[in-house]
Amino acid sequence: MTDSAVKEVGSRLGMEWRDGKSAEVGSTRRIQQLNRLLHANRPSVDIHRTRCFTKVFQATEGEPYIRRRYKACAETYRTLEPVIYDHEQLAGWQGKRIRCEQINIEMHADWLEGDLDQMRVRQFDPFEIDDADLQELREVHIPYWRDKTLTAVWAKQVPHPVKMVSSGIADCVNYLGSAGSHFIPDYAALLSTGYKGAYDRVQEGLANVDPTNPADIGKRDFHLGLIEVLEAVKTLAENYAAKARELAAAEEHPERKAELLEMARIMDWVPWNPARTFREAIQTVWLTEMLLSIEGAGPSLTYGRFDQYMLPYYEKDIAESRLTREQAMELIEEMYIKTTNIPWFQSSQLAYYFGGYYRFPHLGVGGLNKLGRDASNELSYLCLRAMRHVRTTGPTVSLYLHQKTPDELLLEAAKLSVEGMGHPSYFDVETYSRMLEYRGAGLQGKSPYTREQILELGSPLGCVEPGVAGLQYGHTDSGIVNMGAVVSLALNNGVKPAGLPGWGPGEQAGPQTGDPATFSTYEAFHDAVLEQLAYAIREVHAHMIVAEKIIAEQHQIPLFTILSTGCIEKGVDVAAGGAYCNIGPTIQCVGLADMANSMAAVKKVVYDEGSVTMDALRKALETDFADDEELRLKLRNAPKYGNNDDYADDIAAEVFQYFADVVRSLRCYRGNYADAAIQMVQANVGFGEMTWATPSGRHAMRPLADTMSAEQQTDVHGPTAASLSYGKLNYSAFTNGTLLNMWISRSELAKVINN
Repeated sequence: MTDSAVKEVGSRLGMEWRDGKSAEVGSTRRIQQLNRLLHANRPSVDIHRTRCFTKVFQATEGEPYIRRRYKACAETYRTLEPVIYDHEQLAGWQGKRIRCEQINIEMHADWLEGDLDQMRVRQFDPFEIDDADLQELREVHIPYWRDKTLTAVWAKQVPHPVKMVSSGIADCVNYLGSAGSHFIPDYAALLSTGYKGAYDRVQEGLANVDPTNPADIGKRDFHLGLIEVLEAVKTLAENYAAKARELAAAEEHPERKAELLEMARIMDWVPWNPARTFREAIQTVWLTEMLLSIEGAGPSLTYGRFDQYMLPYYEKDIAESRLTREQAMELIEEMYIKTTNIPWFQSSQLAYYFGGYYRFPHLGVGGLNKLGRDASNELSYLCLRAMRHVRTTGPTVSLYLHQKTPDELLLEAAKLSVEGMGHPSYFDVETYSRMLEYRGAGLQGKSPYTREQILELGSPLGCVEPGVAGLQYGHTDSGIVNMGAVVSLALNNGVKPAGLPGWGPGEQAGPQTGDPATFSTYEAFHDAVLEQLAYAIREVHAHMIVAEKIIAEQHQIPLFTILSTGCIEKGVDVAAGGAYCNIGPTIQCVGLADMANSMAAVKKVVYDEGSVTMDALRKALETDFADDEELRLKLRNAPKYGNNDDYADDIAAEVFQYFADVVRSLRCYRGNYADAAIQMVQANVGFGEMTWATPSGRHAMRPLADTMSAEQQTDVHGPTAASLSYGKLNYSAFTNGTLLNMWISRSELAKVINN
């Protein structure tokens, strides 16, 4: 096929996706139509939340910050317009359009002004916006908020704010721009009591506030604010019930009229009251996910172990002939569509690192129960099959693997893998259990979780981070350290190479670790690299704990607090440390393979073979190998991580452990210790563009290695050898999670499954 023919086919397919034709997939006609509706709408922004926050904050100048935050959240929920489309059974949309996102003006205003004119056409993740809304943002909201955002306040309190958001070496921009994220509510508890259960506990806490006790200062504002927020959630549900009845009165089709009346009946009951049926339970879960996405700006608002807490409602309805398996799967598919409908709204810079609009919600199946027995059930299979039917990007359906996982469930997961959508993700129960056992506890301590809590409530959240439903809170994708850039600093005595974008090209960006030409041994070079790495880790951490303090003081999040165990009883917002286990801010690394391969190449060609001098290597790197392709190929042929070669793999394992040890030695503002992680998504591309040529033979400003995977096109001995390399790393040391991406031919995988 010619290039022009390929482009024509691609354009036609793109238009089909835009007008919904190729998106009409799902197990029923209803789901097909909802899927079409989803794909027929471009991502857009809504400023309802912004209007509410500006209105409340302008009217409450001088009042306690927590009172203002809670009032603004309550105003947002009680006045949110109820929107109901044809075909849907689950009520709840986060804005006036499908695929719209609310602007969190108190976090977005400082960068939003510069993005407004390009919002519809920017290179990564463009958003539609009404002309009137754009003008209102520019004239009313941004002027009020631009010097009050978390980033603006933080920038006045730290020594190197610009360096920490645009150096390409270490940054914490995601932490400041996406607060309110990475959270698993205790859905089992919520479903058993409804929001009324939380309301009763808050009322009890308010009655116990002692105005003469210094420890209770502020708790009255806390409890009164939560009462207002809970009442606002109740009002929102009542508004949806009224809207459904209004539509039913005008509906001529008897079947749809009955569906709308059923929706009204359900919204009259939940989420305020305990769920009694599968339909009521999934409605409560969905509406909560939607509200959390409005309250927080960040990603990874996670369903957790959906097949566990939903099972009692499913089994009861099946036994009483109130629900069929097909109807349950249809509701799950609708929830998948609505989950995908919520885009992540972020700056142009962050969209470059985390592009694709995706907010990284997880939905887990399988695993073990608190007794250590296999926990898979019929819902586990339905959740996997639902994704095969509906084919949405969200949520990330994940399978929790263990030695007792049934072969039938593994086969069901493999069938989904063959679809090529990236579902499901696979997590080893024992590995993430060990991560949770030492979560936030430093090098010598243990987390407060019991083994039973980990097995029953533990599940991945976000991309790969380990979490425990209702018992944990903290931003788990916070600071990022570029290991590839660290090698460049070691080769330049701490100076960032000239010619790179962002802060500081040609400036001292790291410690002076010496002229590499004077390093007579590999050990001296090795020590310089690790010193640069430790410096970058500590510097980003120092900036993040200031951000952590500001978030605790100025970004209270009432629904997160209500859904976190113990916060109501303590009278402490979850952002201020009210969680059972506080974690984060954490520190991720990007470019593990680039560092390992660079160090292995220097060791091989400079010190072991002596075929290249350090001066010659540095000159070749300075010119990006412009005049020395022969040397670049020599470096490319040096041992590479990912081929079951201990020469490179041992270096990777060492720096992997060293990174984790330095990170986990650092204490955070709320008393816990930092956790180490592998940076996910396409950050390797953005950080790669800010990284000069490396001794691995990689050209300047090219993508770094993806996640903890081998460097692109260097794992040349197949997936088995690569897996053996990966198995040499101590994953448990990365208590904030690890991520490995491996690509296997769909046709080859299909052959295995079919055989």
